[in-house]
Amino acid sequence: MMDTLLLIVSASIVGTLFGVFTGLIPGLHVNNVAILLLSVSPLIVESLEGALHLDEGVVLLMVSSSIVATSMTHTFLDFIPSTFLGAPEPETALSVLPAHGMLLEGRGYRAIFLSAAGSFGAVMFGCLLLVPFRLMINEPVNLYQILKEYMVWVLMGVVVLMLVTETAEIPYRREKDENGRAVWRKGLLSRTMGVAAAFLLFLLSGCLGAAALNMPVSSPFGLPATALFPLLSGLFGTSTLLESLRGGASVPEQHREQVSLDPGEAGGAIAMGSTAGSLVGFLPGMSGGVATVIAMMCKKEPKPSFVILTLSAINTANSFFVLSALFLILRPRSGAAIVVNELIDAVEWNGIIPPSDLVLLLISVLIASCAGFFLTTFLGGRFANLIPRIPYDKLVIGIIGLIVVMVFAFTGVLGLLMLSVSTAVGMIAPNIGIRRSHAMGVLLLPVILMLW
Repeated sequence: MMDTLLLIVSASIVGTLFGVFTGLIPGLHVNNVAILLLSVSPLIVESLEGALHLDEGVVLLMVSSSIVATSMTHTFLDFIPSTFLGAPEPETALSVLPAHGMLLEGRGYRAIFLSAAGSFGAVMFGCLLLVPFRLMINEPVNLYQILKEYMVWVLMGVVVLMLVTETAEIPYRREKDENGRAVWRKGLLSRTMGVAAAFLLFLLSGCLGAAALNMPVSSPFGLPATALFPLLSGLFGTSTLLESLRGGASVPEQHREQVSLDPGEAGGAIAMGSTAGSLVGFLPGMSGGVATVIAMMCKKEPKPSFVILTLSAINTANSFFVLSALFLILRPRSGAAIVVNELIDAVEWNGIIPPSDLVLLLISVLIASCAGFFLTTFLGGRFANLIPRIPYDKLVIGIIGLIVVMVFAFTGVLGLLMLSVSTAVGMIAPNIGIRRSHAMGVLLLPVILMLW
């Protein structure tokens, strides 16, 4: 058992290094590493069986541990490019907005630290509540079956709540001021028009998502392609960067003082994010992006620190509970989990004590999480020191150029078209004055249509 544990630790360290690589490079994903490891797993088995006389089952568990460690580390490190480069993934899309704002206030390192704390807290939350969660998901509560049956109505309720809580008031009355110049003023219908504008943005982004996600995007260089990359980069990345460039923003020196957390706020944010992330980890067709919208509806006008803590917790908790779902409901809910399911035979967890394979994979989770926290804060600090030394306008133009190059590399000309359209849609919200979160219809509407 001790030898197996040492092998799992070694495999977890290798996976952590993979996670740093995928987390820091926008467009690369854990699934890329998982599929690569699956394809070379026969060669790994043959090599280790011959060199170290290891059992095939142990070697495949090592490969699975590397994939799990890659997935967990990725959820920590991917916040760095979201903050400094404005290139989000589904789970980090909404966090680009408060993180970018904190960067422009000289608090970019604080945003990175909050993200790392939220992710690490989600792992601790998951470990503490894993057994109670098993009792809720399966017998005796059977929460999984209940949520699965009514999920489409839950999502529709979330959309309605998201729209009716829009507080923007749009001027529509054209009058003349004291100097005789025409101006637009608010009226009794201004709030209603704000809600209507939010609904139109939701529909527009949702139709964009529904159409684009069914398009055959492909990389001209044979790289793994997904339409979400150009869509989210446009809605929440390049559109935000163009707005800040137009506003003449600049990146000040970043403060590196010790970051203190309010226990109540941090605990509430992590608990909320972990709960939302855990639920979507079990439900079909759901994603961390959908969990993000659900969690943000639970708190009116949350502070940026609360948003970052919550979204980071969602991101990591989703990955954590996707692993648990493999042993609780015997269904993989992510690309990485599908590969792990191909490598090992997951035994259903019916009692109180988790299956031995799950225990070993949870060890990989803890190793990757500890390493991910320190690597994120360390590398985030280095990025924070470097960014202010670059002229902001040139930095923004360079980042937009980098996003364009990466979109073309991963999704080709069609991806560039998606990036252009989604950028235009993403600029609607700040120009009208409504919340940009309504653009998460790009994920919500396709999921609702799929579950309907």
